[in-house]
Amino acid sequence: MSIFKDVSGHIYISKHITRLKHNTISDYRDILQLLRSATRERSSSERIFSHSTMVDFRRELGPQLEDLRSKGLFCDVTMVFPQDGRKMHVHRNILASCSQYFRSLFTFNMTTSGHIEVEIPGVTYPDMESIVQFAYNHKAKLTAGNIESVIVTADRLNVLGLLKLCEEFLLEHIATDNAIGIFKLAKYLHCRSLERQAQHFLLKNFLALSTCSNEFLQLTPEELGQILRADELIIDSEDYACHAVVKWVDFLPDVRSAYLPQLLASIRLGLVSTTTYTTLMQKFSSLPTDSEAMCLLQKGYELCLGCRDDNTSRPQICQSLGNPMLRPRMPNDVIFVLGGWSRDGVCADMETYDTRVDKWYENENESFEHSLAYHAMVTVDKVLYVIGGYTTVKYLNSAKKFEPLTKTWSEIAPMHSSRCYVCAAELDGDIYACGGFDGTNRHSSVERYCPGKNQWQMVADMTSIRSDAGACGVDGKLYVAGGFSGTECLNTAESFDPSANQWTLLTPMTCQRSGVTVVAFKHAVYAIGGFNGSVRLDEVEKYYPDRGAWFPVKEMQKGRSNFAAAVIEDKIFVVGGYDGSGTTGHVEFYESDKDEWTEADNLRVGRSAASACTVKGLHNIQEFTFYGKEARLVAHSGALDWQSSLFCGPHATRSWTVHTRSRSKRSS
Repeated sequence: MSIFKDVSGHIYISKHITRLKHNTISDYRDILQLLRSATRERSSSERIFSHSTMVDFRRELGPQLEDLRSKGLFCDVTMVFPQDGRKMHVHRNILASCSQYFRSLFTFNMTTSGHIEVEIPGVTYPDMESIVQFAYNHKAKLTAGNIESVIVTADRLNVLGLLKLCEEFLLEHIATDNAIGIFKLAKYLHCRSLERQAQHFLLKNFLALSTCSNEFLQLTPEELGQILRADELIIDSEDYACHAVVKWVDFLPDVRSAYLPQLLASIRLGLVSTTTYTTLMQKFSSLPTDSEAMCLLQKGYELCLGCRDDNTSRPQICQSLGNPMLRPRMPNDVIFVLGGWSRDGVCADMETYDTRVDKWYENENESFEHSLAYHAMVTVDKVLYVIGGYTTVKYLNSAKKFEPLTKTWSEIAPMHSSRCYVCAAELDGDIYACGGFDGTNRHSSVERYCPGKNQWQMVADMTSIRSDAGACGVDGKLYVAGGFSGTECLNTAESFDPSANQWTLLTPMTCQRSGVTVVAFKHAVYAIGGFNGSVRLDEVEKYYPDRGAWFPVKEMQKGRSNFAAAVIEDKIFVVGGYDGSGTTGHVEFYESDKDEWTEADNLRVGRSAASACTVKGLHNIQEFTFYGKEARLVAHSGALDWQSSLFCGPHATRSWTVHTRSRSKRSS
């Protein structure tokens, strides 16, 4: 009664039914009329009521039905398990409601409406208990110990709801030590969604799987070949693919050596290092020189040497030749650069960088709505946040976000202060905007933005006024270094503890740096370049929080200030900037294990006062990189149009033409 007490239409009907209960059957039409009237009056409320009631109904009914089953009340089927010596009493209607298998089984046994016994060969009592538990409560107790048998049983008995729960459980617990087993299980059960997602995990974590997982050695040659052929395979170097093949073959050399040509053909052999080729040649020196495997290695080695002899960038060869040995992989991460001051003035251009082909791409449709410079850009959860800046006529307190997955811009809450020459960083999911210049005054103030609340909040001021500084987050603290006070370039640095809302001065840098870029890299704070009041700096230094000191790092190839920087694939990329004579599109990257800087492809549009950040794991990353921007693979000779190497067989052939766009905007 409590469910209906607030529904006046139902109370109204109940009163009239009481009044009409002694009337003749002819009065039935009057009752129907009352029902129609009440329905019209309460139509919107009844729809809401019906939905919530159904949820409550399921929640309340499940335990009641389970109680009836546990007590053996009204059960009309006994499941028999001879191997376990046990029986299970159930209601046929409940099982039939969750599985077409049971519906067919019980329909076939409907010759008698009484109690029946059923045995399903190969199904154990514990597995059937999981099936029955789901049928009655839409829940199941899944563990690492029972998940495999339960999902196989759910698939066999066509309990699709439980099958979905099992898939979700496996994806929640997928890891490097079980991913290959999950992939194989999904293939066996023809669970296409689970198979695709497990395969995606394999491609993203191949290096860890091939070096640390015992399951790696259980891959079939077809499965390993499929992984190696995938454009989506995430490896920084083709050397890792070669090492994986050697490890797999060495596990059972007498059997697996026969698959060596097939697997080598799946690797981009033209992109393998000469060091690895030396190792491979020694490893397989016993093979005949005219064997298929040795011919493949020799051809790849010649490609590798040819690239070096011609002093040609190997990634650029990938764009000019339709050669499977030089086919690039898709990257997992991409650098975005936005805005800045170019030779033609302040710009709104967005460019993205593909590490696999060492090339920048313009993104005209995704450019900012107006020209922008001296702003900050930060990534949080695959979304780019653009903060403050200058438009040549206005100092901004506005902020916007760009979502790469949908390629859409939207405005977010404005800051409390206008901030040009602002520095910003992400820390624990929040964004901190520090210092800057509002057209009149330079700031020591700091604001914190919470994306979930879309709200800026003032936090403690820095100890110094700074514009043109750099900021980054390292191990739970925010670090700010360098900048310009309004009268001098600064060498000071300080850190912010969010839990205490307090700034602490640090050991000063070894030189003054305005227009400096600061990045977090391997638990250290890197201060790169800048302007010391006289020259643009190529000097770099790093600060270790646990040691409280700055240490020198190999200097850049080009001195610069007001440039962008981003960390990607264990490298620090510095992008553009002002070199003392003008804006530049020069790009170089730093590798800490070598302690050296290497040139990369120049920006399409040289610029200073830009900002950059890295976005990881985009599902549509190809739209910002080589395969979406440049690769137009056209089938020839009746071959199928290229889409993805992921599902091609090991002996499939493919020919294509790669079209490249003009690079007229390339800057020095």
